[in-house]
Amino acid sequence: MADDSIGVSLTLTRDKPNSMNFADTSSGLKDIWYKFEADADGNVNLFATSDGYEHLARYFLKMARAGKRNGYHAHHTLEFGGSPERRELTITFCDQRR
Repeated sequence: MADDSIGVSLTLTRDKPNSMNFADTSSGLKDIWYKFEADADGNVNLFATSDGYEHLARYFLKMARAGKRNGYHAHHTLEFGGSPERRELTITFCDQRR
């Protein structure tokens, strides 16, 4: 491994095609916080702690590798670890670009 590389070793549960267990996406992380914001032009910003990015990375790896059915989706608040809000982020698995 080159000196400017990082190694990653991770084991996640293989969830069912229409469900997901989030316990392992946050396991061992202590400061999970992220927030998505969008402006009137449709630009999206993501702010996160390093644990927040780790949590999201684990989540997306599970989506990519756990054999999800097309249309599987999950709803999340736009801010994790902050005060609850009504707006939400919906993440949907599909097999083609929309």
